[in-house]
Amino acid sequence: MGIVVLTMKASVIEMFLVLLVTGIHSNKEMTKKIKRPKFTVPQINCDVRAGKIMNPEFMVKCPAGCQDPRYHVYGTDVYASYSSVCGAAVHSGVLDNSGGKILVRKVTGQSGYHGSYSNGVQSLSLPRWRESFVVSEGKPQKGVTYPSALIYSSSKSPAAKAGKCPCVISSKSSGFVNKQYCVLGDSAGISISPSQAPLTPVIF
Repeated sequence: MGIVVLTMKASVIEMFLVLLVTGIHSNKEMTKKIKRPKFTVPQINCDVRAGKIMNPEFMVKCPAGCQDPRYHVYGTDVYASYSSVCGAAVHSGVLDNSGGKILVRKVTGQSGYHGSYSNGVQSLSLPRWRESFVVSEGKPQKGVTYPSALIYSSSKSPAAKAGKCPCVISSKSSGFVNKQYCVLGDSAGISISPSQAPLTPVIF
């Protein structure tokens, strides 16, 4: 009788151990299945301006060749959102001309942006702009979720399409040249004209 009881107890213990091991294995499998998908960093071109991207903070991958002077940059360290995102990253030293990942964070507009030459990029000065951004190394911060797809702003406003300048933000005169900055929707226009000729805004 005693032998039968011991055998039954051994069977129950063995069954319990089997269920325990099976449960642990199942939990591991479930953990593997619900694992978050790998974050994909969106890629942009050198000519994409920060003002065109609506996200307040995002990571992007820049291509090579953004040191080219065609991609305008405004400011130093803190850049006007009219600047090329990747051009600003090269100017700041976060990237070299071979491209790579960067972290971009939008900040408030500045009363003025000072141009400078840095890392092969000549940035330009701007009197003021409504929005700015800063760039840093493409290392995600702990606990922050970055978008895999960027949200872009809509096309230019009707005033910008018509070539009108509804808001002049600064005027400068030097000799016979009068330079005027104005806001054209998402863009800045600069018009240069001799003497007192009428100023016509242009989008560049």
